[in-house]
Amino acid sequence: MRKNCLYLAVGLTICFVAFASASKNSNLTSQLIGEWRNVYVKITLHNKTKPVQTMEADSTNWEARLGIKPIRTHFMEDGTYYSEYRNGKDSILRRPSGMWSIKGDSLTITQLKPDKSVLKVQVKISNDHATFSGLIDFDGEGVWNDEYFGIQKKFK
Repeated sequence: MRKNCLYLAVGLTICFVAFASASKNSNLTSQLIGEWRNVYVKITLHNKTKPVQTMEADSTNWEARLGIKPIRTHFMEDGTYYSEYRNGKDSILRRPSGMWSIKGDSLTITQLKPDKSVLKVQVKISNDHATFSGLIDFDGEGVWNDEYFGIQKKFK
């Protein structure tokens, strides 16, 4: 009898954890759907041949620092996304697109166009702001060792 109670308790605990995880995953997924615009970015570049460099931009200096308007990313309910990179005159310079998915607090973005690449970052959403952090290859040296931290605001 005690053994059956133990199995039942363990089984219920596993179900609760699975449900809570799925619920959290589902909540994060539903929160991410919509249009997001960059408000802050900090990238720390690690390159074997150069000293560590940090690049930052926010809403006060985004265009001056990066030469483009804040990036607009649209996460769709069907698991697709596209981002718009616009110049100072609001013309689209680049429009990568592909698929996205959430597992736990990890966002995987699989860019399919114009070329294929995969990006995995941690995401946290609070109200209408999301933070994204992870390692990327910003300097193009082929090593995912550049630290990325970005904040985006949901556009309504």
